[in-house]
Amino acid sequence: MTASEPTDFGDRRFGSALVNVTNVCNLSCRHCFVFRADNPNAPKDKMDDATMLHQLEALRDRHGIRSMLFMGGEPMIRKNLVMQAMPLFERSSIVTNGTYGIPSVPGHLVTVSLDGPEAMNDPIRGEGVFQKVKKAVFDRDPTDGTTVMLQMTITKENAPGIEAFVEEVKDWPVTGIAFTFYVPSLGESSELAWDDLRERDAVIDQVIAVKQKYPERVKTNVGALELMKSDRALSVTGSAGETCGLRQMLPLYMGEGGNFERTFCCYGNNVDCSRCGAYAVFNGAFHRRAGIELEE
Repeated sequence: MTASEPTDFGDRRFGSALVNVTNVCNLSCRHCFVFRADNPNAPKDKMDDATMLHQLEALRDRHGIRSMLFMGGEPMIRKNLVMQAMPLFERSSIVTNGTYGIPSVPGHLVTVSLDGPEAMNDPIRGEGVFQKVKKAVFDRDPTDGTTVMLQMTITKENAPGIEAFVEEVKDWPVTGIAFTFYVPSLGESSELAWDDLRERDAVIDQVIAVKQKYPERVKTNVGALELMKSDRALSVTGSAGETCGLRQMLPLYMGEGGNFERTFCCYGNNVDCSRCGAYAVFNGAFHRRAGIELEE
């Protein structure tokens, strides 16, 4: 049986892409952008491994994709598929919740999500999750060549835990600690989102402070953080994403019937670009403005 061909996204070139390899996740984090109602995430009829491998290879060749980010759901639910798909691309990375262990992928990046110190993380991500992730991190071989980053998504709710998080994980055997900020939906007013970017400025200063305190452990770039400030952020994103560099990435979500769908941006269809907190957006802009070429 011949594997079906991928959705036609035109002939545009994309140096990088992300793929939701599954819509299934063992956690239910309140701030997760993937499972918002306006995003293609409800179907559980997954694409089989052979078809996905074929389609990813075809999309790579059609769009010139060199870098692929594997995510979900929880991508390690389909670990065998991810391990087969990663070599299709020059560079690959994985975002995981860490509860299925930390995959060994020498030369590649694994980003492990945590949302603060244990007392703050577990009410968000699930009881016992922090210790489960800690065990996975300490059980892995830290010399295997895999770059492992811990990443905290900062919301209005967990922002008070930034420094405590760094203090709790600073001695873990990982490459470093990273931060990104919550990306709200259009019109969202919640305990997670800042209604006004000016309210977020003080929190950005907290991240800058921990970066200055632990410059080798915290990998977040101060220049990128400064661009997130309320007086500069819209110059990076535009009010509706019109100047956002991350729009150059092809987001592949699993849609109806197990076919790939492309969302408005990597964070979905109904994002409020005027309050974007995606670190990658601002880090890319910082490097472009400085004339430094980042690997896509």
